[in-house]
Amino acid sequence: MTDDTRNQLDTVVEQARQAAGPALLEAVDGSEIAVFHTLDGVEIVDLGDDEYADRADRPRRKSGTTVVQDVASFVQYYGKHADTDSEVYANLDAGLITAVLDAHEINDPRWGCHRLILQLIATEPWKRWTSKDRRMMPQVEFAEFLEDNLTDLANDPVPAAEVLEVARTFQARTKVQFSSGIVQASGDIRLKYEETTDASGGARGELTVPHAFAVALAPFDDCDPYKVNARLRHRIEGGHLKLMFILDRPEDVIRDAVKTVVGQVEDACGITVMRGAPAA
Repeated sequence: MTDDTRNQLDTVVEQARQAAGPALLEAVDGSEIAVFHTLDGVEIVDLGDDEYADRADRPRRKSGTTVVQDVASFVQYYGKHADTDSEVYANLDAGLITAVLDAHEINDPRWGCHRLILQLIATEPWKRWTSKDRRMMPQVEFAEFLEDNLTDLANDPVPAAEVLEVARTFQARTKVQFSSGIVQASGDIRLKYEETTDASGGARGELTVPHAFAVALAPFDDCDPYKVNARLRHRIEGGHLKLMFILDRPEDVIRDAVKTVVGQVEDACGITVMRGAPAA
């Protein structure tokens, strides 16, 4: 066989290989690999790469993170996509419940990239009160805040009507100079003031303010209101009165509320939620 004949045969064989099309092989992870011949040699293409995966009829596996904001939505999505190896974690401080729907099986790994997150969102009343927590306010601003949020006040230890009366008194006593504030044996605050208007002739008076009150707040939509005590503090600067309230350990209320929601998820889904966070 001459060299020319051999070259012609090689060309025919190469053309036949290319005309035969690629060979489709299955990789260990279930994806497809195409192997075909070119003039430069054998070429291998992973059909799972983004460049090619988008052209497929459907993805190879479920992936992505879905974020919901209430228990009912979490239960609905979890019930549709979870299996016996799915895992759920709760971060009590962050108000976060994360489900890894394709978590590892006992003997075989899985991708762990299909996730469901329940992100608990604080209610508007909770955000309003916590935003003012430990913040000194002029007496009128303080009084207006109490009046605007009257429906959140609890009747124990001080009736809401009494707190409202104090707020209205502060609004009426804007033209006074406060001279001192004494904490009485009961813990209530006795404020001394003097009128600054000409018509009053400098009349003096006293005002007693309760040292504490309470609010009833639901941190999240999926839990009942909690009674949160608020201690009152005051400051007199240049005759002007400032006040603030200090909520009693709101972080503990948040953690307990998240535990309540976790219990709802466990009951509805028939699972045990682990404390912590899944691997990244």
